[in-house]
Amino acid sequence: MKTVRVMKIVSHDESQLRSLDELMRVFCSAKRYAFHRLLEGRNAKDIIKHLTSQFRLNKRYAEDVVLLAQSLISSQRELLPMRLEDVQAKIEKTEKKIDDYQHGRKTPKKVDLPTCLDGLHRRLEKLKSKEDELKHSRPRNDSTCDFWRKTELL
Repeated sequence: MKTVRVMKIVSHDESQLRSLDELMRVFCSAKRYAFHRLLEGRNAKDIIKHLTSQFRLNKRYAEDVVLLAQSLISSQRELLPMRLEDVQAKIEKTEKKIDDYQHGRKTPKKVDLPTCLDGLHRRLEKLKSKEDELKHSRPRNDSTCDFWRKTELL
């Protein structure tokens, strides 16, 4: 069983902050590496052994890295059908709008009809390409480490 403590860093010592930044950089790199190796189909135990030597992490950090990468992959696989349903619903709604505008059941309020239809057709193309991408996708590594983005905003 692992015990984790959440603490706030109040130190203003630059060397401690730099060492924390270095630890987070290495951790995120190891997580990205583990993510890609898991997608390649490698064994988690082999990845843990490799992480300890390549990234100089202790076994606990290496296990945490692999666990986070596995959870990221599984969550993306779980969310994929929902994202696909959302895109398909948007496609249906856009096709209905196009049909309504073309048959005069609706009129655009802010722009003329050709401009409105052109925009709707572009949206439809974009949504269909996204649907194709989702149908043939595998988990992506979009945000394996949001730590840097969050700290840059502070």
